[in-house]
Amino acid sequence: MREAVREKLKRIKELYPPQRLARSKERWRRVWTGEPVLDRYPFVFYPAYVDYYNTVYTKEERLMLFLEEFLFRGKLEEDFIPAFFPGCKQGTIPGMLGAGEVVKDGDYTCERIIFKPEDIDNLPEPSIRPGTPAGEWLELERYFLEECEGEIPVHVCDMQGPLDVASQLWGYDNVFLAAYEEEDYYDKLMRKILEAFILLWETQRELCGDCFIPTHMYGWTWVPEEFRGASLSADSMAMLSPDFFRKYYAPYIKMLGERYGNLTVHSCGNFSAVVGELAHIPAVKAVNASQMTPQMLYHAGWPSDRMIVTKEDYNKAEDIFRFIKEKNQRVEFCIRELWPTDGKGLACRPWDWTDEDWQRIRRRNQKVADWVSGWQDAVTARRTEQKEGKR
Repeated sequence: MREAVREKLKRIKELYPPQRLARSKERWRRVWTGEPVLDRYPFVFYPAYVDYYNTVYTKEERLMLFLEEFLFRGKLEEDFIPAFFPGCKQGTIPGMLGAGEVVKDGDYTCERIIFKPEDIDNLPEPSIRPGTPAGEWLELERYFLEECEGEIPVHVCDMQGPLDVASQLWGYDNVFLAAYEEEDYYDKLMRKILEAFILLWETQRELCGDCFIPTHMYGWTWVPEEFRGASLSADSMAMLSPDFFRKYYAPYIKMLGERYGNLTVHSCGNFSAVVGELAHIPAVKAVNASQMTPQMLYHAGWPSDRMIVTKEDYNKAEDIFRFIKEKNQRVEFCIRELWPTDGKGLACRPWDWTDEDWQRIRRRNQKVADWVSGWQDAVTARRTEQKEGKR
């Protein structure tokens, strides 16, 4: 282990001693299980500086930025669990099926390699080859493990769900039409993608061993042992009707659920139309919504006894915490807009923060801690009222 890394790890251990990590994990565990809160409701802040989805960082830059991130955040009261996250590329699973990566204006996509249903017959068996996005994620994860000698765990890379991968390979319009008009080919493609998903998932799990964290909702989620399974991104859900989701997407999510037991499903956008259908899949224990608040998910039909993983701005957090408490929702809540910004609204580098910046951050940190204190008394009183009303 290099001395620079060794020194940072030593300081990280001092900031995150075993008792601190155990306490945060127990807070999260109780939210997931619906047990009474430990001392306060848990929360976590959005990343201070490191860009989790930056694909330009070198391995060395990514390693050192993450370690610095852990150090800055360790000075605050929150429930962050230090861990590395490889990143996200839309071409990860398509590359396992022969699609070349395409980079345009900083966006990472892939070649379209399906133009007619018969092309699905010619797709190769899923594989992980050097130089492909999947191969690079494994190389990066191995680098994290070796540089830190397994002292910091590693999240799985962002895992795209089968419908989104199919649409990268063929185009959304063609995939949707194929579901109706070429059901056999549609099913064959979706199953082939599931094979690739499972291959990449299992390879990462084998590589990371006890350091493997089976969720890519990085910065927001720590999953208790009894709820661990798999996670997938399903951004296409924002485009789907309940009928299409039920017939043409739910069966494949259920297949993953049968294999892994528990699932966390992510989607960007507003997918209110299919929230109720998603909730009908028993294996889906949590939903991660980038643009939907706990209020929106509640009104769309997401059950209060299943997890929500979400993020929201600091100036809206108090109202959301109040709603969570009122509805007795289970929420892993990430709070944004805590950190200092420059005149352009961009986050300032933590090593440039002034004493005044630190004072402002700590005042906000204390306010959040105040918002989530006294949680148990309120929840107990409400449950008592509910029981009384049923008599």
